[in-house]
Amino acid sequence: MSEIPELIKEIGAIKKGKFKLTDGSLTDYYIDKYVFETEPRVLDVIADELADRIDQESVDVIVGPALGAVPLVTAVSLRTGISSAYMRTGEKHYGTQARVEGTIESGDNVAIIEDVTTTGGTILKTASLVEDLDATVTNMIVVVDRNAEAVENIRSKGHELEYLSRVDEDLDIDEV
Repeated sequence: MSEIPELIKEIGAIKKGKFKLTDGSLTDYYIDKYVFETEPRVLDVIADELADRIDQESVDVIVGPALGAVPLVTAVSLRTGISSAYMRTGEKHYGTQARVEGTIESGDNVAIIEDVTTTGGTILKTASLVEDLDATVTNMIVVVDRNAEAVENIRSKGHELEYLSRVDEDLDIDEV
């Protein structure tokens, strides 16, 4: 069994209170990805588990939505030797105005990594941008699935979501 849920709780990444999520919904707890992504010993364990789920022979690029997944993608890229790229799901109005930082070529096989998901909206937007580049999404992996609608929403779009931990399965929010 993974030690990730215990590490996430131990370092205080789960906050209690009133929070607004990316999808606009309100919740009484928040999983602060920056707490677990900036703690080296936790990021090390997470990166190892993510890397173990990626077929290094068939994946050409590891992609994540900016800004949240950048540390995850970078750590996994360093472990696997697979190139990385970052996708902006919104518009950038300065510099090069690029939606993609890094290189994704037509025909590439892409693994998408995300930090926390509720509905799967961000990872699905990222997948759509990857597919717009004529690349193929081979994996979608999230560190924490909030156990809401993400798995079902992603499946309805023809993909499968893997998660390293899931609320109410191995991550008990009530224990925090």
